[in-house]
Amino acid sequence: MNRRLKLLILVLLAAVICLSVGIASLRLSDGSRGQTVSEAQPAANGAAIQLYQENGRWGAKTANGRELIAPTWAFLRAMSDSVLIARRGDSRSDRIGLIRTNGELLVPFLYQSIAPADAQDTNVWLATLQENGRTCCHLYKADGTLWMREAWDSAEYQDGILDAAKGANRYQCRLTRAGIEWLSRYEEYPVGLYKLVMDLDSSELSRMPDAETLTVLGESAAYYLRYLFTMGEKPDETMLEPETAAGLTVRSRYDGCRLQKAEISRIQRQDTDGLPAYLIQMQVTYLRRTEDGGTDRIQTAMMLTVSRSASGGYIYNSFSDSQMLAAGSRLLN
Repeated sequence: MNRRLKLLILVLLAAVICLSVGIASLRLSDGSRGQTVSEAQPAANGAAIQLYQENGRWGAKTANGRELIAPTWAFLRAMSDSVLIARRGDSRSDRIGLIRTNGELLVPFLYQSIAPADAQDTNVWLATLQENGRTCCHLYKADGTLWMREAWDSAEYQDGILDAAKGANRYQCRLTRAGIEWLSRYEEYPVGLYKLVMDLDSSELSRMPDAETLTVLGESAAYYLRYLFTMGEKPDETMLEPETAAGLTVRSRYDGCRLQKAEISRIQRQDTDGLPAYLIQMQVTYLRRTEDGGTDRIQTAMMLTVSRSASGGYIYNSFSDSQMLAAGSRLLN
């Protein structure tokens, strides 16, 4: 074999190598100049959305290459096969929100971060934002809907159990695909310098109204205690029915009394033909002045009945103090 033939073979071999490298490069760049493809982000149901970058901006495609989102976003991450976490601006201080895979805005751009609450569970996502100088947390499902409307000061989620706090209030629940199973709720409601406490475990919660109604009833009970011990005036007229108002405006019975301790021990729905009504039982301790200038320490069960009004608010129906009734106090005359 002469030198000229050997040279020709070497040139052809080099050409084949260059052509192979070029084809591989085109495949990696998805056939577009300035475009790269990220790893597919797995969705909750095992499907995949392919995120790609072109000229420094991110877009999304289906697994077979159909474009879902044009490459106009500074940041994208797949939350599920129908929802993406998105950021418009290039700065990390820019807020994050949620968009659908058709580009429709799902959740406004409010958050500093949105990430799985537990690496082992991609159906619970923790979103954090700054509000009035403090951090707040929301919990989202993979479809972009909220697990609950509450905003927490802190939230920890592991093995299906959520531990959350808001001020002095503490909550624990199990998050399942069937919904929320509350395990414990501790809430405090201010009553002057003191507080009304609701501290319920799973066995008690199973016999009580839903969590949102519980909180409203706790606030209603605290408002009535403030009327008895701190406000010195009758409750808002919109919270009284005309036929029961006289029996509820009992502030004068507690002149000179000071609240010491109050706890909700039971909330029970009443049988009615109309709108829902609830009996709230409170264990209350208060001090009452005696005629000789001393004080009596009164421990009693107070019963307050609250019902839903036609407008959707709550109204007071009845109130009693077992110690006052049992003693036949002259304050009741």
